Amino acid sequence: MEKKHKVIVIGDSHARGCAAEIKSNLEEDFEVQVFVSPGTGVNTITTSAIRDIQQLSKQDVVVVWGGSKDVGKNESKKGINRIQRFVETNKHTNIILMEVPHRHDLIQESCVNKEVKKYNSRIRKHMKVHENAEVLHVNLDRSGFTKHGLHMNAMGKEVMAKRIVEAIKRTLKVWRKKPISLKWKEDPSTGNQGPGEATNEVGEGRDPTENQNDSVQAEENNSKRQEKETGVKASGRSRKIPVTRRDDFLWTVNCKKHSR
Repeated sequence: MEKKHKVIVIGDSHARGCAAEIKSNLEEDFEVQVFVSPGTGVNTITTSAIRDIQQLSKQDVVVVWGGSKDVGKNESKKGINRIQRFVETNKHTNIILMEVPHRHDLIQESCVNKEVKKYNSRIRKHMKVHENAEVLHVNLDRSGFTKHGLHMNAMGKEVMAKRIVEAIKRTLKVWRKKPISLKWKEDPSTGNQGPGEATNEVGEGRDPTENQNDSVQAEENNSKRQEKETGVKASGRSRKIPVTRRDDFLWTVNCKKHSR
């Protein structure tokens, strides 16, 4: 069976274990491939699976998860430049970039964690001009990481896999839409009526001008009936339809002048 969409995940050790979770949360018409290079930088990650990525289209997605090695070596600028080149080269498909996760094996005020914040902020700023790229938050707390604090545990990978799946569906716009059902309208006075059926009652579901015409016609019929019974001829002048007075400015001013 030919798959409708293809998802390629390339990344460092953080992407390991997410492929199975992503595949289990996607429908059958998705094909998922993973290329993991533990302990490598953005340059190695973005140059992997080049042939497979070149065959993708706008119906497919590439998930890039890297940058931790570049931040740890104080090479954030090089990593951002390589990601920019990768996004510009692959405008024929959709790209989801993962942020660099917080290093829980280091203290909060460490220089590496400060550089992580700068890297994530810069990558978001640079990707705003690219319509085919989206940056996804990796804001997990300590409970989503292992004891040593560097890698995510099973729970953290499951949470991130669900976020990635949501981003993929949002990018491809393949959310399943629920059909809108119309409610059956029942009126005990006029009988059961289906949706969209108008009533014949005066003042309900009709134009006010039509109601006035019906009133004038009813009065003319009553006059003719009384003429036959009493022999007295009624006035032959046709009665005009009463005009509804509107509470506007000119009418209010004229009424005040006459009252004076």
